[in-house]
Formats: sequence, structure tokens, C-alpha cells
Amino acid sequence: MKRIICAFCIALALSGCIPRYATLRPHYEVDVRNPAGEPISTAMMWVSTGRSPPGYYPPPEAFRADRQGHIDVEKKSQWENMIFFLHGTNFYSWGWCIEAPGYIPQSGKGDEIASPVILKPTTQDLRCRQAQDVAEYLSPGHQ
Repeated sequence: MKRIICAFCIALALSGCIPRYATLRPHYEVDVRNPAGEPISTAMMWVSTGRSPPGYYPPPEAFRADRQGHIDVEKKSQWENMIFFLHGTNFYSWGWCIEAPGYIPQSGKGDEIASPVILKPTTQDLRCRQAQDVAEYLSPGHQ
């Protein structure tokens, strides 16, 4: 039995790759509030995913808050091969930003957010960088 397991491990190592279940987008669950603790139903969360190598950056995804100011982003994963060559394995990173009209956007990196997110009021019209990036992907008729 030990020989079979050893032979399997050697064959796997020589093949140069093994399958893995990669997270393409983590699960986010966050409540968005103003400084008084009231929900902000107009909030929008932008999630951007980066993959390296080869440095592929798909367009950011937008998620809207419900009436209670709650945003729930579903985790997205898929099977892919982990290749044992230089630059053969994909590494993922995530950035997020939460915005609402009349509030200063708040952003961060990683797969966790401390809830609730408190947005501070402002008189300026500020947007998340990801929202501006999406405008580049859309034609003028779709903006």
C-alpha cells in the first residue's frame, strides 16, 4: 500500500500540476450606516478582483444595499490547475469600496470587512475609484 501511495505522489509531482478550488471573489456581508446609526439604503459596494500572474483585472462588480443598508456579496469559486512552473499558479487579491450619494466613500483591501461601515457626510460628489474604472469599460450610451 505504501508503494502505491508513493507512486501516486511521484506521478502527481511529475505531472506538474494539481487541481485546487480557488476563491475568485470572497463572501462579504456588511451593514452601511451614517454616523447616527441609521441605515443607508442608497449605498453601493464595488468589489474588484486582481489575479497575478498574468495581471488580469476584470471590471469591478457592483452590489447595492437593501432598505436596511445591508449588502451581501456571494462567494465565487472555481476549480483550476495549480501548475508547478514559474508564474504558473494564480494568486488572487481583492479590493472593495462602499459609496453613497452625499457621503465620503470608504475602501479597503482583503477578504474581510468590519461591519458596520460608517460613512461620513460630505457636500462634495465623491465616487469610488472602481466606479470610475467601470465607466472606461462602458460605451457612452450605456453610462
